[in-house]
Amino acid sequence: MFYLGLAFVLGSAFMTWKAVQLWRNADLVPFFMDTFAFLPFGEEARRGEVRSIGLTTASLWGIAVLFFVGLGDGDLSGPALFGSVAALGLVLVCVLCEICVVLFNVPKFVVPPHMRAEPGVIAARRARRSADSNSHGP
Repeated sequence: MFYLGLAFVLGSAFMTWKAVQLWRNADLVPFFMDTFAFLPFGEEARRGEVRSIGLTTASLWGIAVLFFVGLGDGDLSGPALFGSVAALGLVLVCVLCEICVVLFNVPKFVVPPHMRAEPGVIAARRARRSADSNSHGP
């Protein structure tokens, strides 16, 4: 089990490295878009997932903490209790923020600077529907 936890921590560290690269380099967006090609929700949702990669990474670190607390002796008191509650809170807040980033592109401070002006999924789909209805005309 320890090796599985170690693999999870190494994966979280790798995701942190990739998130920092995306934050600094707008040219990596197509690479990340290809990474999320398995998502069946369309290009807007994939772009939203790319915008929220920092939150996904923070969630992974929270899950890693929960994993290692679970590997402990089962005594959830003191530091283990605090770590569990803090990690669970981190994961829940990150998931809620990720939903907001994907759908509305807010809060902006968790979005890479070069992606802050983009619309969220809801606004992008609304604009696309409006453009489609205008192009068909009366």
